[in-house]
Amino acid sequence: MKTLISFVCCLSAVCAWAEPTAWRPFSDDSLWNQRIAADTPSDPASEEMIADFASRGPLYVNLRDWSISAYFVDAEKTPKHDVGDSRPGIYGVGFEFPRAIPIPVDAVASPPFHDESDNHLAVIDRDRGLEWGMWAARKDASGRWFTGLGAVTDLKGTGVAPPWYDSPRELDSHRARASGFPLIAGLILVEEIERGRIEHALCFAYDGCRTGVFVPPASTSQVTVPGTRQDRGIPMGGRIQLDPNWDVENSNLSRAGKIIARALQDYGAFCGDYAGANVIYAENSPAAVAAWEGVLSSRDLETIFNPEFIRKHFRVVDMGNVLPGQNFDLAPPYVVEAALADEVRPARIDQLTRTIEVFPLRAAAQQTLRWRAFPQGTKSASGDAASVTIDLRKPQTLELVAPDGRGSTWQVRVAESASVR
Repeated sequence: MKTLISFVCCLSAVCAWAEPTAWRPFSDDSLWNQRIAADTPSDPASEEMIADFASRGPLYVNLRDWSISAYFVDAEKTPKHDVGDSRPGIYGVGFEFPRAIPIPVDAVASPPFHDESDNHLAVIDRDRGLEWGMWAARKDASGRWFTGLGAVTDLKGTGVAPPWYDSPRELDSHRARASGFPLIAGLILVEEIERGRIEHALCFAYDGCRTGVFVPPASTSQVTVPGTRQDRGIPMGGRIQLDPNWDVENSNLSRAGKIIARALQDYGAFCGDYAGANVIYAENSPAAVAAWEGVLSSRDLETIFNPEFIRKHFRVVDMGNVLPGQNFDLAPPYVVEAALADEVRPARIDQLTRTIEVFPLRAAAQQTLRWRAFPQGTKSASGDAASVTIDLRKPQTLELVAPDGRGSTWQVRVAESASVR
């Protein structure tokens, strides 16, 4: 009998340890599913960007209005619709004609319902690993669905589209958010709060996002919003993190608030859209809104995550090179990648000042700078297409000429931490 009892106890312990992980979109190596390592540096401009973010007010949760209405379906058994374009010819990958988009009979896009609303609608088939994401999803008087932009995302991949300048068809890098994010990316699900864990990064938005530029996992920055600037704010794809040392358990947050806070510590949140306030997103189909009652409210974070708290306890994770969007003020050609052939790490590129900061591994003065530019076919003034030899002992410039004859001049400098001879 003692042996049987011991076996049952051990089996119970194994079952508890082997509790299956909740469903989450994207591959394990996706940026969305990567915890922030303890040694990850802050962005050099983190303090300035967080101050700008905090100046907009406390942090809210969008879950009744201005969020994502998500429906989880078996696509084969869901009615198909020949969704029209409210902006003819504007559509993303997977929305080619003829269209047969699965949309449940009772589907409702996210409120509010008016011409200026985002009206996001996400239809997700978990087994097939697909999202049909739509922005400005609306029905006309006849009951036909239309969308301002629709796209299909492979949820078994990384969830990160190629940047707009690397897509043969630019719109194939777009999704239903201004950043190019799929709609499911960073969305808080009812089942995650019920389970007690969110095992992915979140998506946030605010009214001061830096316009004209982006960083992965964003793939585009094609929207210009009045009052935003190209030299201020967190760009699309910028990642914020709550201080991992902040004591979540002994805070006055609600149970759901604590679950969200732990996700912000472990995974952070990526800037994904413009909003009228500082917000993160929870699913808001009618069924989800009903399920949130007594569990999570839009103001669960507001009291604790106020502007003073945000300034003190949040940071922007190092973003690396900020990339030019379609609405960037300076005209191409752009340098989008650069590095010395013998390097410590890739060069730091500043699109606004058109500066390339290099990090040589060796102290040798003569080195080869390799670069990639947009548009394709851009060459240096001397005719080089991808690399040039430079002398790091003196100021260097890289003169680029695009196929259409437009040019740009980039200053190349050695990082202060490096030395040459």
